[in-house]
Amino acid sequence: MKSLRMSKTGTTRRKIMGAHYTPRPLADFLADRLACKARDSHQTPVRILDPACGDGILLESLLTRLQDSGILHHCEVVGVDPDPLVLPGWERRMGRFGEVHRQLVRGDFLDIAATRRGETELWQSRSGDPTLEHAFDIVIANPPYVRTQLLGAKKAQQLAVRYGLTGRIDLYHAFLVGATEIMRAGGYMGIITSNRFLSTAGGSAIRGYLARNYEIEEVIDLGDTKLFDAAVLPAIFIGRRRQEAPMRRARTRAQFIKVYSHRDRGAKTRDDTRPTTGIMEMVKDGKPGLYRTSHGLFNLTSGELIIGRDPTKIWSLTSREEAAWLRRVRDAAFGLFEDVAVVRVGIKTTADDVFIRSDWNTLPPKIRPEPELLRDLLTHEDARRWTVPGTAHPSALVLYPHEVSRGRRRPVDLERYPRAKAYLESNRKRLQRREYVLNAGRRWYEIWVPQNPDAWAAPKIVFPDISPSPRFYLDLEGYVVNGDCYWITLRPGVPRNIIYLLLALANSSLMTRFHDLAFNNKLYSARRRYITQYVAKYPCSDPGSPHSQKLIALARQMVRETKRDDQSEDHPLHAELDVVVQRTFGLEPAE
Repeated sequence: MKSLRMSKTGTTRRKIMGAHYTPRPLADFLADRLACKARDSHQTPVRILDPACGDGILLESLLTRLQDSGILHHCEVVGVDPDPLVLPGWERRMGRFGEVHRQLVRGDFLDIAATRRGETELWQSRSGDPTLEHAFDIVIANPPYVRTQLLGAKKAQQLAVRYGLTGRIDLYHAFLVGATEIMRAGGYMGIITSNRFLSTAGGSAIRGYLARNYEIEEVIDLGDTKLFDAAVLPAIFIGRRRQEAPMRRARTRAQFIKVYSHRDRGAKTRDDTRPTTGIMEMVKDGKPGLYRTSHGLFNLTSGELIIGRDPTKIWSLTSREEAAWLRRVRDAAFGLFEDVAVVRVGIKTTADDVFIRSDWNTLPPKIRPEPELLRDLLTHEDARRWTVPGTAHPSALVLYPHEVSRGRRRPVDLERYPRAKAYLESNRKRLQRREYVLNAGRRWYEIWVPQNPDAWAAPKIVFPDISPSPRFYLDLEGYVVNGDCYWITLRPGVPRNIIYLLLALANSSLMTRFHDLAFNNKLYSARRRYITQYVAKYPCSDPGSPHSQKLIALARQMVRETKRDDQSEDHPLHAELDVVVQRTFGLEPAE
C-alpha cells in the first residue's frame, strides 16, 4: 500500500503512482504466510511475481524463507516497477539468491497487464513483456494507493472500464484484478492494501470480485497500528485463486484478525494485557485480547470471516460472540433510521476559501456581500452531543448564492445583490477553475453541492463526519450544514418527536458498539467515520414502546439542559439513557 508521500528524487511518474515501502516486520509476516503455500505447491518451477516491487523488500523476505525450506532453486522471480531508481536496491537484495532466475521489468504493471489483455491505450504505451506471458504461482505485493480524487477522473474511468470495476476506484483495485488475471488457477495471492475495501461503498465491486475469484483464506485488518507513515489504514488479503468461478457461490468462510488501538483509561493496570515486541508479533500470536507494546495498548480480535451470498456487501470482521450480539440487536429492532429519516451530507462548495469565512465584516463595504446571502454555517467545530448551547453560535458564515422559486432550487440573480456580485467577481478566476461546475451546466458562482435550501428550516440532527465519539446534536435554528458534517431530517408524515428518539439512540453507548462491529471503519486515534451509509443503517426501536417513550423524554431533557448549560459530554443522565437503550433492544446493562 504505497501512499503518495515519497522523496523528491522520485520521477514525476512515480509521484503520480505513489510509493511507500513495506516495513520489514510486515514483509516478513506476509512472506511467512506465502512460503507455506509455496512449499505445498507441486508446480516446478514456482513462478513468483511482485507487480509493484520497488527495491524488492517483499521478494527478499519471501526468498529468504524459501531458501530455508530448500526449494529456492525451483523458483523464478519477476518484479515490475516503473522507477529506474529502484534498480540498485533490487540488484543488492536479489543478488543474495544466486541460484534464482530473476528479472526486473521496467514499466507500469497496469500498462503491461492492459497490453496482455489487448488493451493498450490506458497509460499511452504500446509495449508488452514476454516475461509476464506465463502464469504465476504466487503474487506478493504492496501496490500503490491512489484514490480517485488524486488519480484523476479520466484515468479512474478508464481503469473502471478496463478492469470491470464500478464506484469509486482506487489504484490498488486495478492491481488486484490485473494480478489475478496473470495467476494460474490454484495460485496464491498475498497483498497489502488499504482496509477501505472491507467496509466502504466504494469497495463493493472489488469485494465481489475477490469473493468470486478466490477461496479467501485470511483477511487481516491492521487498523490504526501506524505501520506506515501515511494516513492509510492497512490490511492484508491472502487467497487462493479458484479453479473456476462458481455459478452460485456458497458463503465463504475464512479467518480474520483485526487490530486497533485501545483507549480504556484503566487498561494499563489490567492483569490480562500481554506484553509483545511489536504489532506483527501480536498478529503472529493471533490470540484475542489486549496487548501492550512500546506504542501503547492494542486490542486483537480474531474469528471466522463469513461472507454472505452477496459478497459486495460490507465484510464485518466480528467474533462469534460479537456476531451474536449484533444479531440480537438487529432482531429486536423495529426498523432502521433510514425507514423514518433521510441522512444527507452537508453542502460542498469546492471553494471554501471563497464561500466560507468568519470575517466577512472586515471586507471593504463595496464587496461585503448582502446579509440575505450570508447564512450561519455549522461545521465540525460546532459539534457536541445533544445541542448547541444557547451561549454558542456557529463560528462561520457561508455565502449561499441559491434560493427556491416555485418549489425548485436555482442560483440567485447576482444583479439583485451588487456587493455579493463584486465579491464573487473578485474571485472569478478561482471559481472558474472548477470546470466540473461549468461542465454540468451550472453558473460559475454556484456551490457544487448546495442541497435544498428549504430543508434547512426543519428540525434536524447534525453530526461530524469524523469523531472519536458520537456527537449528534439537534438544530432547531435552521442553520446550514457544512460538508464536513451530515444531517438527519424526518421523512414526511413521521411524528416530530421521533427526532428525539433518533437523537437518544445515536448518542448511546450501544449504538457506538453497533457502529464499530457492523461497519468496522475506525481511523487513527480511535476516530470513527460517521457517514450516510452507516448511520442510515442504525437500528431503530419501536417508537410506541415504553422504553422508546422514555428515551424521547430523556433526549428532550438533555437538549434543554445542554442548551441552558453545556454538559454535553459528562451529563449525569448519560448512564440512565444507556441503560434504557440496552433494555429497548432486549439486553441487560452488563451486555
